[in-house]
Amino acid sequence: MSTGIEILAHLGVPFIAGLVLLLIIAASDKNPISWDTCNDIGLDLSILSVGACGGIFANPTLIQHLGANSAVYGIVVVLCDFFFAGVLVYIRRWRNPPVDFRAGLRDLFFGLLTIGITGGVLYFGL
Repeated sequence: MSTGIEILAHLGVPFIAGLVLLLIIAASDKNPISWDTCNDIGLDLSILSVGACGGIFANPTLIQHLGANSAVYGIVVVLCDFFFAGVLVYIRRWRNPPVDFRAGLRDLFFGLLTIGITGGVLYFGL
C-alpha cells in the first residue's frame, strides 16, 4: 500500500467520521457552533487521534520500520495525545464565558496538534 493510502486509511477515515459526528451534533444542538464549542471540537479530535493510534501501530510496515521499539513509540504518542486532551479539559474547567476567537483557535490548535503528532509518526514511520 502506498503511503498516501495508508494515511487516508488510518487518519483520513477517522477524521471524516469525526467531522460527520460533529455535523450531527451541531445539527441537533439548540445553540449554533461558536468559539465556545471549539473546546469540544478539539477534545473530539484528540480522542480521534488516540483511536487512530491503535490502527497505526498495528500496521506491519510501521512495526517493521520502527522495529522492536514500535510499542514504546505507540505508548508515547498516545500519552502525548492524552496530555493535550487533558490540557483542553483543564482549559474548559477554568474558562469564563464568553469565549473569544483567540481562545477558540487555541483549543482547535491543541486538537489539530494531536492529529499532527499521530499523523507525523505514521508519515515518518512508513
